[in-house]
Amino acid sequence: MRVHIDGIIFSLQKHGGITTYFRELLKRFKPEHGALMTLEQPVQQTFSSTDLPAVECLERPGRRLERMRVARPPDAGRCDVFHSTYYRRPASPSQPSVVTVHDFVYERFARGPRKWRHQWSMVGAIRQAQRIICISEATRQDLLELVPLRANQQVSVIHHGVSDIFRPLQRTQTQAATPRPFILFVGQRSGYKNFGLALATLNELPDFELHCVGGGALTAEELSAASPATRERVRHLGSVDDEQLNLLYNQAHCLLYPSLYEGFGMPVLEAMRAGCPVVCVDCKAVVEVGGEALSISDDARDPAALAKAVLATLDADTRAKLRALGLRRCQEFSWERCFDQTLDLYRSLQP
Repeated sequence: MRVHIDGIIFSLQKHGGITTYFRELLKRFKPEHGALMTLEQPVQQTFSSTDLPAVECLERPGRRLERMRVARPPDAGRCDVFHSTYYRRPASPSQPSVVTVHDFVYERFARGPRKWRHQWSMVGAIRQAQRIICISEATRQDLLELVPLRANQQVSVIHHGVSDIFRPLQRTQTQAATPRPFILFVGQRSGYKNFGLALATLNELPDFELHCVGGGALTAEELSAASPATRERVRHLGSVDDEQLNLLYNQAHCLLYPSLYEGFGMPVLEAMRAGCPVVCVDCKAVVEVGGEALSISDDARDPAALAKAVLATLDADTRAKLRALGLRRCQEFSWERCFDQTLDLYRSLQP
C-alpha cells in the first residue's frame, strides 16, 4: 500500500487540534505502509526523522494560492490512497481519496467570503472522496444535514485519542501558588466558545479565580462586561506545552468548558485523563465525549446555572465520582485505535 498525505495543514497552522490529530496518525505509520507526506513551503511546523520515522517527507515550494488548489501528486506518481490534512482534492478525480471532517464551525457561525471559500474547498473534497471520516457522531449528523453525499460514499466515525502525557499527578506535585482555587479555561474564547458566559459565571463564584490558557492575550473588550472585582480574578497564562497543561489540569478545581458547539472537544478528554472534573453546557459533541463524567449546566445561557454545576463539584463524593467516571471514560479513546481504524479504511480502498 502507498499512502499520500497532503500536509497542507502544516503550512497553515502553527499548532492546533487538526495538526495534533495528523501528527498522531503520521508517527504510527510503519515502513510497510508506504506513507509519503508532501509539504508545501513555507511550512509553519517542521519535522525531524525521529518525529516520523516511517514517513517520507517531500518539501517543495508552494504555488500561488496553494491552499485553494488541488493537491499535486508526489514525484513518485500515483498512490493507492490520498488523504488531505485540510480539505484538498487530489489532482486526478479517479484517485481514491479519504477526507476527515472535523466540524462545521464555518457553516454554523461564519459569514461572507471566509465562509464561502471554506465551503468551496470543504464540500468539494467531501464530494470527491470515496471514504469520509467524522471525528464524532455529532459531526456525522452535521455532515448528513449540511452536505449532499453520493449514494456510494462511506462515512465512518473515528474518534480522536488522547496523549499519555495527560495523567493524574501526586498531590505533592500539584500545589498551586494562588490565593484562591482556580477554574481552568482552555483554548479560543470568541463566539460560540461562550467565554462571556464563563466571565458571568465567575461573577457568581467570588471564591474562585479563572485561569485561561491559549487563545491569545485577553483584551479589554473581552473583559468589559465583567465587574472590576471579577476582572481581578482572571489570569491569562499564555500558551503552555502539554506537560504544563497537565499540571494545570491537576491543580484546577475543574475545567470550565461552556462551548456551544464542538466537533469533538479535545480539552474535555485531556482533563478527564488528568483526573480533572469537567463542567460544561449541553453541547452535543462534548456530551458524546464525556458521557456521565460531566457536570452539565441546566441552561446553556444562564451563568447561575453554570455556577451551580461548578459548585456541585465541591462535594467530595460528587468530585470523586466524576473523577472516577472520567478516568474510566477516557480509556475508550486512544490514538492507537484511531490509527488502526484509519488504516483499515485505507485498506478498504485498495484494488
